[in-house]
Amino acid sequence: MMKKLAFAGLAIGICLSAPALALEHEVVIDHPAGPIAADYEGSVRVETRQIGTAGVAGRPSTLRCNWSAALNLERTAKVGETLHSRRVMTSEDVASGSTPGWCKNSDKAIDRLVEARRDSFRSAMLALVDQDRTAILAEAESAFGTGREG
Repeated sequence: MMKKLAFAGLAIGICLSAPALALEHEVVIDHPAGPIAADYEGSVRVETRQIGTAGVAGRPSTLRCNWSAALNLERTAKVGETLHSRRVMTSEDVASGSTPGWCKNSDKAIDRLVEARRDSFRSAMLALVDQDRTAILAEAESAFGTGREG
C-alpha cells in the first residue's frame, strides 16, 4: 500500500498553482508620436515536484516537495488610438525551495513562502519592465516611422 502511495506521488510529478501575489506597474515613455502608456500586470506561477518516498514501518520518510516560482508579466502599451501592442515576458525561478512531505499538503505553506519573497518578485518585475523599454520604443518607431533616415 505504501509503495502505491509513493508511486502515486511521484506520478503526480509537476503540479502548477498560482498564489494570490498580484503585481502591477505603469510606465509612460516620451516619444515623438506621443506619450506611450505601458501597463504591466504580473502573476506568479509555482511549479512543484514531488521527490522521495513514504517511509515503511520503522523507517523515516524521505518525501519532499521541491518548488520554484516564476514571474509572468503581461504588458499592454498604447500611443493614442494608433498603436496598441501586447507582450508577455517571463522571469524563471525568482524563488525556490523545498518543504517536507507531500506537495498537495504543502500548498498553503508554499504560498506563504512566495508571499514572503514579494520584494524579489517586485525586483524581477522592474527588471523586466526596464528590459522591455527598448522593445516598446522599437515597436513605436516601426509603427510611426520615426526611426533614423539614411
